[in-house]
Amino acid sequence: MAVKDMVCNKDDIWEGEKFFTKVNGKPIIVLNVEGTIKAYQGWCPHQAQSLEDAPLDGCTLTCMAHVWEFDIRTGKGINPKTAKLREFRVEIDEDGNIYVEV
Repeated sequence: MAVKDMVCNKDDIWEGEKFFTKVNGKPIIVLNVEGTIKAYQGWCPHQAQSLEDAPLDGCTLTCMAHVWEFDIRTGKGINPKTAKLREFRVEIDEDGNIYVEV
């Protein structure tokens, strides 16, 4: 069963920023990508390392543990290309509240 939870407000995440939270006990990373809000799993698919402290450089998110890189516009791996972050559905209400469905 999917759980939808309010995680923050759109005004809390400026373009190029990220926000780390949990929805239904699962770590989630919420990002403002060129004005679009995206939400992905908050752990690297390689050995489930947390992405909470992962640096964001432009559209590249880098896992601190083993330097795996992801394109935050798509969640696809840059290095290695076979990796991918799971994307979660995002809804924004009329007040700018961001909801993520896990």
